[in-house]
Amino acid sequence: MQTKKQKHSVTGINIQFLNVFFIAVTAIVFCFILVISTTVNNRFHAVEKAIDKFITCEQSSELIKESANYLTDQARLFVVTHKTSYVELYLKEINFTKRQQKALEALEKVCSEKDLALQRLKIAMQQGQSLINMELYAIRLAYTVMNSDEIPPQIAEIQIRNVDKNTSREKLQETAVNNLFGEGYLIYKTRINENCRLTIAAIEQQIKDELNLNASDLGSNISRLRLLFLALLIINVLLFIAFTYLIVLPLEKFKTSIENDERLNVIGSLECKHLAESYNEIYDIKAQNEKSLLKEAEYDVLTGILNRRAFEQICQASAEKKQQIALLLIDLDNFKYINDNYGHAGGDTALKELARILTETFRTDDYVARIGGDEFAVILPQCSSSAVSIIKQKILTINEKLVNITNNIKPVSISVGVAFSEEGFNEELFKRADKALYIVKEKGKRGCEVYEDNYATEE
Repeated sequence: MQTKKQKHSVTGINIQFLNVFFIAVTAIVFCFILVISTTVNNRFHAVEKAIDKFITCEQSSELIKESANYLTDQARLFVVTHKTSYVELYLKEINFTKRQQKALEALEKVCSEKDLALQRLKIAMQQGQSLINMELYAIRLAYTVMNSDEIPPQIAEIQIRNVDKNTSREKLQETAVNNLFGEGYLIYKTRINENCRLTIAAIEQQIKDELNLNASDLGSNISRLRLLFLALLIINVLLFIAFTYLIVLPLEKFKTSIENDERLNVIGSLECKHLAESYNEIYDIKAQNEKSLLKEAEYDVLTGILNRRAFEQICQASAEKKQQIALLLIDLDNFKYINDNYGHAGGDTALKELARILTETFRTDDYVARIGGDEFAVILPQCSSSAVSIIKQKILTINEKLVNITNNIKPVSISVGVAFSEEGFNEELFKRADKALYIVKEKGKRGCEVYEDNYATEE
């Protein structure tokens, strides 16, 4: 049986530690995934923000161009046609609709002061204001040509320069037209459009740079995510393999061994090994207990040799095998006298000494049994009648040894009846041996008699 010290000396992989290790590794991998996922999410937001910024810049640039072109068209139409409805539309645009101002406000929400796009758009706005001033002056000249008293206040407060009372209406009209169609006006108009175009180009380049940077970073982070997910897969596979080989397979083998009533192999994880060790310890204790019970059931408590139950089982087995056999029935002579004079302790000593001497005298393959109080039997397998002289010599030797047994108990001797069978044990064999034993006692005890066929005639 293994001791507790041996049990605790078992080494192996601790599945609890392994489980904690895998949980810790998995948690670390998940933390990395969370960090990288957050970075990827931030990059996507940056890309989304950059695209929104581009769309806002493009819309703002187009809005400024549209507003500038709209104002130009209304001013030119008024100067050419002198219809005041165009002036009303013009003033509505700069005083109420304010598309240029709204475009600038939208752009300021997505761009910082350092952004080149915002700087160029502000320049375009300044140039647009110069155009508005030129357009308002041309409108004022046109009103002078019309000699109208219903001039809008915003137009009326504009001062006409380099014009006197002698200047003709045709000259004023020509000046107004030149202000809106002249080279100076067209230069401002071209600059506005160019700055709007450059604004869009600048933001396009900025967005492209940000997209390239974010795309590169996204690619790297996605590759890292793939590696981390692969690591998770490998961890799960390793965990499955570890639990299979350290727990599942050992438990299946334990189940088979338990069903076959066998000791468990000390395999698997440290916990499984401790389990196997504990089971084996209990198994050994149980086996020893069963062995002790079996010994008590088959062996005589006093003498330590086979008892009557075991003797009967051996006889039954011999009958089934149909083999040659010799049966010796033995009585301890004068047993009552020994008990009366030496007490039960003396009687027990005589019985134990006889059992010892019988065991020492006969072969290890022979069966020596105590079948009654002072009655013994010996079964000699594979023994024929040719061994009569050997058997008688053994009985003579035994009787000589009994003269000098322990505690000098006297007289101690045995009477023996012998019978042979060619077909194993049977009831007839027992009767013959018993008959031979009876004849020995009739002759005065302390001897050996072999059953012969003529004994049956005498009966």
